[in-house]
Amino acid sequence: MIYTGAINPNEITRLLDVEPTYITVAGDKITNSLGRTREVKNSGWFLSSEGIVNSKDLREHIDWIVSKISPFATNLKKIQEIKDIKLTLKCVWFSKFGHSGPVLWPEQMKALSDLDLECSFDIYFV
Repeated sequence: MIYTGAINPNEITRLLDVEPTYITVAGDKITNSLGRTREVKNSGWFLSSEGIVNSKDLREHIDWIVSKISPFATNLKKIQEIKDIKLTLKCVWFSKFGHSGPVLWPEQMKALSDLDLECSFDIYFV
């Protein structure tokens, strides 16, 4: 997730040369599946592995994201230096039974560190 502040998310696409899964632009109106419309508060650029990586292994999803953006690490660094831009790798995990959990191996931790990316988790117990 890249929250772009005052910058149009299409500028992130241009700088990274990576097509996002979707973007949001502050001020745009979005209607959800229930028919409720809201105004977008924060512009954002999003790249998601959902529906592309068919695995429950978090490592494979992170590897896919890293493979998409690491060739453009220099431009990513420039983006990270822009004021009011917030970047994070957000991982969502649902636990059916409350056992085990997401795992990161040193390879994923190093790849994220090399890109200077934080990794956050949204964890839900079903």
